[in-house]
Amino acid sequence: MSRILKTFHYISLGLGFLSLVALVFNLYFFSLYYPVATQFLELDPSLESLGIVAALNIITIALFHLVCVLTLLVHLIKEKQISTLVIAAIALGTISGIMNLGDVALLSDIGKEYPLGWETQGEWMVLFISYGLHAMTLVLTLLSLNLNLKMDQVPADKVIKDEVLFLSLFSTGLISSGIGLLAVIAAFFFPLEAWIMRRVIPMLGIIILSPFLVILVIWLFRKRLGVRQPELDEKQSGDLARASLFTLSWIIPALILFFGFQISENLSESLQLLWLPLLVFGTLGLLSGFTLRNFQI
Repeated sequence: MSRILKTFHYISLGLGFLSLVALVFNLYFFSLYYPVATQFLELDPSLESLGIVAALNIITIALFHLVCVLTLLVHLIKEKQISTLVIAAIALGTISGIMNLGDVALLSDIGKEYPLGWETQGEWMVLFISYGLHAMTLVLTLLSLNLNLKMDQVPADKVIKDEVLFLSLFSTGLISSGIGLLAVIAAFFFPLEAWIMRRVIPMLGIIILSPFLVILVIWLFRKRLGVRQPELDEKQSGDLARASLFTLSWIIPALILFFGFQISENLSESLQLLWLPLLVFGTLGLLSGFTLRNFQI
């Protein structure tokens, strides 16, 4: 590992501990702000001061996500080392980092809506889920940074860089599809109003797919990034072909079934809104899972 990359690992660790403090403080602030906003109480001036600190904490958490994800991604490409833990940290870190923008929007909406007497329970639920994701990401990224530093001290056999990107791409795809399918299932059991789902589904879908899309772009442009063997080798091509054929054998019956329900008008309103995310995440999950399975055989 180069000196600069190792320095960024230590910077990321430092930002990680600052983010931990910021995360705990913001959760404390939310515990005070939540009853005020949900019970339409008068805002205490001290909460406004704490709100300024909470806003600065969001910036700290966002900076940690940015530096940490880029550090782990560069290490993955430059050092040619692959780890499921690191891939999971990059995937969740990308999603969690983008969710920081959502945190700002949610708190802004809460601050505008509750003085008007509007319910904000939905915004609070999403905000707490987002902070649960931040906490999970914080743990994974700190473990991944520590793992990279330990691996740097122990010589290990390096795999071909293109193989690292190949495995990272479909491992990230499997993680993203799993998160997406969980989100779709949650939407079935806890449905929101149709107009809200129409606004949230595209944005949330892109956020969940973003880690896979980042690795995909890197993989597609790997030749420009300095990989000398940009083409898939024979085994990778065979693994991908078999996984694609298996995925196609499941997608076609699913589309026929959906078409039958569509023309008979037996689809529920939730399924009419969620069938496309279900198809996208299901397809990505099958393709990624069976590609990785075939690669291990």
